[in-house]
Amino acid sequence: MSSLPLRSARSRLPHQSDRRALGSVQSQHIVLLVKITFVSLICGSSYLAGSLWGRHSLELHNVHVAPMSVGSLFRGGVGGEAGDTSEGDIQCEEAREKFIELKVKEELERHREKLQSTDSIAGASDNLAETKRFPITMERFANGMARVKKDDLDEFFDFGNPMEKGAGTGEEDAIIIYHNKKSLPTSDEALAHSAQYNDGKGIPITDPQTATENCDAMNVVFTGNPESSRQCTALIGNYESYHIQRWMRTNGGKLDSNLPLTHVSRGMAPRGKSNFYAPPADGKFLPVKKHWKMLLTFLQNVDSVLEDLKPILEKVARNNAVVVLTCNQGQSALLMNFACSARRRGFDLGNILVFPSDLETKELAEGLGLQTYYDEKNMGPLPSGEARRYGDKNFKAMMYAKVLCVLYPLLLNYDVLFQDVDIVWYRDPMTFFHDKTANISHFDVLFQHDGSNSVRYAPYSANSGFYYVRANKRSQYLFTSLLYHSDLIITWDSHQQVLVQLLAEHSSLFGLNVKVFNRDTEMFPGGYHYHRRKDFMKKLMKGEMNSYIFHISWTGKICLVRSFIV
Repeated sequence: MSSLPLRSARSRLPHQSDRRALGSVQSQHIVLLVKITFVSLICGSSYLAGSLWGRHSLELHNVHVAPMSVGSLFRGGVGGEAGDTSEGDIQCEEAREKFIELKVKEELERHREKLQSTDSIAGASDNLAETKRFPITMERFANGMARVKKDDLDEFFDFGNPMEKGAGTGEEDAIIIYHNKKSLPTSDEALAHSAQYNDGKGIPITDPQTATENCDAMNVVFTGNPESSRQCTALIGNYESYHIQRWMRTNGGKLDSNLPLTHVSRGMAPRGKSNFYAPPADGKFLPVKKHWKMLLTFLQNVDSVLEDLKPILEKVARNNAVVVLTCNQGQSALLMNFACSARRRGFDLGNILVFPSDLETKELAEGLGLQTYYDEKNMGPLPSGEARRYGDKNFKAMMYAKVLCVLYPLLLNYDVLFQDVDIVWYRDPMTFFHDKTANISHFDVLFQHDGSNSVRYAPYSANSGFYYVRANKRSQYLFTSLLYHSDLIITWDSHQQVLVQLLAEHSSLFGLNVKVFNRDTEMFPGGYHYHRRKDFMKKLMKGEMNSYIFHISWTGKICLVRSFIV
C-alpha cells in the first residue's frame, strides 16, 4: 500500500474558514448563556437584598418592591411609592436589558480576541511545521539565512582579500547563515521572520550592518569555481575548523567521474597537477638539506648582520620606514633603469637600501647614489648571472635574498616597502602607505595583486615583488617563518607561492591583517594590465592615470622590459 504524501497531514487541522464558522456558532451559544446568567444573578440579588433589609419578605405588606432591591436602585432611590410600581418596573426592565446587552458585548469581544489569538498561533504552527528554512535537525548551526550584496559587504568590512566585482557576474550576493536564533537581526522583525521561514519571496536581502548587528562572531568563507567543474560545498555542524578539506574524484591524476571522492591537497587542480607537495629529504636535489645548510649560515651570522645594519638604517629610514631592493649583476640593468627613471622624475632616493648579492652590483648601486649593505656570508654564495627562465636555479637562489633583505629591517623594528627592480615610480608610493586618511593603517602587510587567480596563489594572489610591511610581532614571525620554509621555495620554484600560503595560515592562526589590492586598481598596475588591459596602458603612457608605480612583473626578456619602462 502506498503511503499518503506528507502534505495530506494538513487535513487533520481545521481550515481557517471552518474555524470562523465554528466561532460564530460558539458566539451565539455564549449570547444565550450570558443572558440567562445575568437575569438569574439580578433576580437572585434583588431577592437577597430585599430579604436582608426587611428581615423577612413575608413581613412586608403592601410593598411591591424591596427598598434595597436592584430594581429600586435602577429607579434611582429606595422606598418608592406603590403607585410608581408600574412605571418603575418598565424603567427597571429597560435598564436591566441595557446592562445585560453591555455585558454580552464585553464577553463577545473577549471571545473574538481569543479566536484571533488561536488562529494566529495555529497559523504560526503551520509555518513552523511546513516552511521553516532549516529543519530542527540543523538547529545547532543553522537557524536562518539572509543575503547581502557582495560589494557592500566587502566595503563595510574590508576583509583584505582581493575582490572581483560582484554586480552582474552571478556572484553578486553573499549568504549569511545564522547559527543561533539570538544572532538574527532584531531591528527588522519582518527580516528576522523571513530569514527563518519561507515566505515565498526567496532568501531575504538586507544591508551588512543590519545583517550582522547581533553576530558576536562571524566565520568568513571565500569560495568559487574558476574552472567550472561540478563542485559542491558541504557545511557540517561539528567541532569548529578553520581549514577547508578538498575532495576530488581522482587517483592522483586528472578528474575521473567514475572514481569515488577522495581527500586531496588544496593545491590539486582538476587537470591532475598538484601545486603543493612536500620537499624530499633526499634524492637528486636535496632541498631539505640544502635549506639546513643555508639556515645554519644565517643563524651563525644574524647577530653581527643586525649590528652592522643598525647605523645604516638609522641614516636611511624616514618615518621609521625604508625602501628595500635586492639585485645581482644579471639584473643590474633593471636596477639602473629604476634609479635613472626615478631621478628623472625628481624623486629623492635617500630612503632606499639595496642588498646586492655580489660586489659588482654593490659598486653599481653606490655609483647611482644608493645606499647598500652587502651580506657576504649569506648572499655571497648566490649566483651573479641572469635567470634565463622563471623558476630556474638562478631565479630560485635569488628568492633567498628576497627573504633576508625584508627580515633584517623588520627584526630591527623598521617598516619595509619591498620592491623588485623591474619597477618605475610615477608617484612616491611611501606617501600612500603613510596616508592616515587611506584607512589602511590597521593592515600588517599590503600587496600588489599578482594578476593570476590560479590555485597555487589562492586565496590572495599577492605579488611578492611589491608590498609594504609594518614591523610588529606578527609580521616579524611571518618572515621568520618564510625563512624557515626556504626548502619549500626550492621545491616549488617560487618564493611567492610559499609566501601566499603562509599569509593564509598566519591570518587564520595569529590574526595577521592582510590586504591585497584588487587586480583592476589603477594605483599599482603591473603585468596583468600590460597583457590584458590595453586601454589602461594607453592612458598610463599618456599620463592620464593616477598610478603610483608600474611593475612589469619580470618576463625573462630584460631588454624588452628595460626598453618599455624607462
